[in-house]
This record gives sequence, structure tokens and C-alpha cells, in this order.
Amino acid sequence: MACFITILPQKQIIEARNGDTLLSALRQAGKIPDAPCGGEGRCGKCRVIVGGAEALACQTIVDRDMTVTIPTADSHIILTEPIAACHISVTPSQGYLLAFDIGTTTVVGYLLEGPTRKILATAGAQNPQSPFGADVISRIRHALQGQMEPLTQSIRDCLAQLTLELCRGANIAADDIGFVCAVGNPAMQQLLLGIPVDNLAKVPFAPVLTEVKTIPARDILPLWEKASFLIVPDIAGFVGADTVACVLACGQNIREEMTLVVDIGTNGEMTLGNRQKMVACSAAAGPALEGAMIRFGMRGQTGAIDHVRLENGQIRCSVIGGGTAVGICGSGLIDGVAVALTLGLINERGKILTDDGLIHLTDGIFLTQDDIRQVQLAKGAIAAGIRLMASQMDIPLSQIQQVFLAGAFGTYTDPKSACRIGLLPPELESKITAVGNAAGSGAILLASDQNARQQAQRIAADTQALELSALPEFPRCFAENMRF
Repeated sequence: MACFITILPQKQIIEARNGDTLLSALRQAGKIPDAPCGGEGRCGKCRVIVGGAEALACQTIVDRDMTVTIPTADSHIILTEPIAACHISVTPSQGYLLAFDIGTTTVVGYLLEGPTRKILATAGAQNPQSPFGADVISRIRHALQGQMEPLTQSIRDCLAQLTLELCRGANIAADDIGFVCAVGNPAMQQLLLGIPVDNLAKVPFAPVLTEVKTIPARDILPLWEKASFLIVPDIAGFVGADTVACVLACGQNIREEMTLVVDIGTNGEMTLGNRQKMVACSAAAGPALEGAMIRFGMRGQTGAIDHVRLENGQIRCSVIGGGTAVGICGSGLIDGVAVALTLGLINERGKILTDDGLIHLTDGIFLTQDDIRQVQLAKGAIAAGIRLMASQMDIPLSQIQQVFLAGAFGTYTDPKSACRIGLLPPELESKITAVGNAAGSGAILLASDQNARQQAQRIAADTQALELSALPEFPRCFAENMRF
């Protein structure tokens, strides 16, 4: 029996199956409720109002007609700015080009004029797969449980909407697009292409996309009727085409100096090396650094604490948009922990030493012991990955000459705070540069330059991938780097 759900404040009426969860019904209606845990009832983020009472959408069974109020939220900040200087000479392309960076949290698109590679329009959106979980593991699990089709369709619909927005911005028609490139981690790529993700759920996590090739873009979206679509290879099962794009954009593969590129999201992907040799790894940072699984965690949007500072011994917070803080995003979280360490509110094992077991940032926002543990898990994985890559290259950390922090987290995070808590090795602090949306910049190169595609193939084939969990020294290194 069908039930009807009235969604406020839009007054939209949707049909749902009796017995489904409300979260599932909202997903099917194209809504994007915040559900970092993938609907397991652990994160408490999918709060809605049902019949005048607050409830979790993932724990609410649709067994009758109901009225649901979804709290409104400001759009969160999406990093669209590409790297200004790219390191590959351009061989002109004809027509109009599309380049997409499909992140686990956000999706960014660029429309370019082929002959000049001039960016005509940019657009971004939240990844609509987020109700299936904030991290790739949750989405892989849902795909294996029969949700592959909605996961694929949702990201394709997102790219279609962004395409139309980009074309409107440049006053061109969608069938003027001649070439499309999209990069993402292996799960994002396979879900877009409709390729089963079984390979990512079992050892040896072997990638299925290993070669640069083009296919008719209309096979993915009918909207791209006349275009070709570039498939970019992955380095390993959890080190994807977005990492290849970052390497290209930063010119890491052609540099003489030893360079570290770090792109931290729900899944931290890192490469270390130079033109002679490179290693890469993926560290399961989890969604904490993007605000999920944190008591007052949120994405970078109005009301989020984005930075925490000490002023005359007092904690001071800056809030996106000004006004009263309603939560804290990843950059604020790192600052908050760094300040708490400086004040002696946390010991080296991560235990909060205050009387009430909380770290108060404002009158209403505080960090809990579980929040600190989530940060420790994330920083332990990232820091261990960096140190084990250096060990694999047989170099001391001091020999790393440049560090590029990519992505939104790298752009907005204070390197001093990241090093203070040990997320990044302290000896690298003076060498850190934020480089913006490096994956998007690499996608632009791949869309516009044949030489870049040839280099992408070599990067994917020649970069040595480290499976951290398979290294005997990883558990000890991870545990050591969880400490402050």
C-alpha cells in the first residue's frame, strides 16, 4: 500500500511504499538529507520533524500518510577555484569541453573553450549520493545491497544538472559539447559508469579502470549527444583518477624535488615522489574532518566555526557568515583541537582533562571525548600513510622539499594547526602550500590536452601503490600517530 508524504516547507507531496524508511523515501524523491552514517542511526544528522516531534529519517518507518518538515540549511562552500598555473603545454582542442571533479562530498564542473582552454563557466553541487553515507565504504555497501542503480542515476542526474547550468552560464547548447572528462576516486568513477563495485569490497581491491580510453558520452548521458567521454585510469582500488589529476596539476611527475601531494577528504589520498619514482596510498580518514560523526559537526556553511584562535589566553572562534555558531566544520575542528592541546585541556593520549569532560568553544558548541577520538583516528591514518610512504621511498621526512595540500580541506585548514595535532608531520610545516582544487585542475588538463592523457597513463601504470593495511608495520605506526 502506498503512503503519501507532504514535505515542508516546499509543500511537495511524494509517494512512498509502506514499510520503507523515511530516509529511503526522501532519497527516491531526489532529496539529499544529511546522513553521513548511511542510515544506520549512528550520526544523528538526518533529523526531521514528523507530526510536530523531532525524529531521525533513517529510523522512521513510513506506515501512514505523514507530514515531514526538513530543516533548511545554507548551501555549503564548494571549492571551484582551479590551480592558476598548469605544467603541461596545451595542444589545442576544438569545440567546447567539460571537466568534472566528482568528490565524495561535492561535485565541481568546468566548461571550457577548446582552442584557448579558457574557463567559460564553473558550477558545483553537493554529491547527491550523500544520503547513502558520507564515505565511499558506505556507498559501496549500499551498491552491493541492491542500490547500485539509484547511486548511478543520482550522480548522472547531478552531472546533467551541472551541464545545463554551465551551458546557460556560457550561453551555448549542450549539444555543442565535444569532449567530457570526469575524475574521481575508483568508487565514484565506477558508480558513474555503472560498473559493479565488487572489486572494491574484497582483497586485493584491484582497479578495473586501468587504461586511458574514450567512449561515446551519450552512453552515460543522452544530453552529451555528440561528445566523447574520457575514462581516466586509477592507480589502485582506493587511489583513483582524482589522484592522477592532482599529480598532473601539481606537476609532481615532472619535478626534480621530492614532493608530497595530500588530498584529504573522507578518504585521504596521497602521493610522494618526483619524476623518477612515485608511491601512493589511501588512508581511511573517515568523514570526521568534513564534519560528520562529530557532535556539532557540519560542513563549511553559514553558522559553522571555521577557525579557532587563542587571544590573551581565551578561546575565540570565527564563524562563517558571522553571527552565532551552530556547529563546527573540519578546519575549525583541527584548530579547536590544536588550541585545546596548547591550553593543556587534552593529554597526549587524547583524554580530555576538563572537569566536565568537554572542550567549550562557544556558549553552545563544544567538543566531546568521542569527537577527539574521531580526530585521532583520522590523523593517525593520514600521518601513518605519509611516514610509511617516506619509508618505502627510503628517505627521511626532512628530505621532502615541497608539500601540496589539495582540495577544500587543504585550502581552509591552517597548516600550523594540522602540524600541531600531528595530522601532518611537524617538520614539514614550512614547506606546505595550499593548491586549491587540484583534481579539478587536472581534469581540465585531461579534457584539453592529449599530452596530459598520455602522462596520466604513465602515472597510473608507474606509481607504486601501497596497501597500508597489508603492511606489517602499519598497526604500530597508526597507533603511534594517534597520540598527540
